Amino acid sequence: MWRVSDADTEIWLLGTIHALPGNVHWETPAVSRAIAAADTLVTEIAPSSPDEAGAVFARYAAAQGLPPISERVDPARHRALSEAAEAAGVSIAALNGLRTWAVAVTLAAGQIRAAGASTDHGVEATLAETFAGRRRVALETQAEQLAIFNALPESAQRMMLERALADRDAFAVTMRAWEAGDVRALTASLEPGDREAPESHRTLVTERNARWAGWIARRMRAPGRVLVAVGAGHLVGRDSVVAMLGARGVKVERVQ
Repeated sequence: MWRVSDADTEIWLLGTIHALPGNVHWETPAVSRAIAAADTLVTEIAPSSPDEAGAVFARYAAAQGLPPISERVDPARHRALSEAAEAAGVSIAALNGLRTWAVAVTLAAGQIRAAGASTDHGVEATLAETFAGRRRVALETQAEQLAIFNALPESAQRMMLERALADRDAFAVTMRAWEAGDVRALTASLEPGDREAPESHRTLVTERNARWAGWIARRMRAPGRVLVAVGAGHLVGRDSVVAMLGARGVKVERVQ
């Protein structure tokens, strides 16, 4: 967690994991103090019901006339594809009707399940309950977020899927680094995908981080206390929100 502040404004930046096991206790004293002090919670997207979120995902993820998923994956990965689909509880036939990025996202659910994690126990879900009655702001809509994925070229989408099949332990490794508060290990856990899929990284991470850093810098002009809770991967690395704020001359202090 980081903090930016001036005479009448205080903004905490909390790196989150969207899905967690129920036995992970992440609310440290420093986080509790920030939660208690904040008058506004800012998240990537606004909370919605599973039915609403599923309907939006289906609208962007599904497409007609796609090649079978087996043709979008290297033959050497076919076994990994079958195993990942089974772990995610989805059939190959169902994957055939999804855009390639959506297949990668769907299969990542298998990693989350294998780690015993659920979005019901994620940081955002817990914060939504804690901040009931207080002001909520979303940096993006779910539709805007998924439109970014849809705009990726097919080659970048296939690289996302390749990474999901090649590194089946990625979620568990990232979660352990996050639990330990190890920024270096967290950055290292994300680097392979960033390095091997630079176009996806630029679109999904760098450009969004730049928009969010701009929002935070503008928010500093008004008084108040704000907790910004976004995926931890957006707060570490060379092109993180934290680094971009620093480049703007905003002093960012790590508090946990």
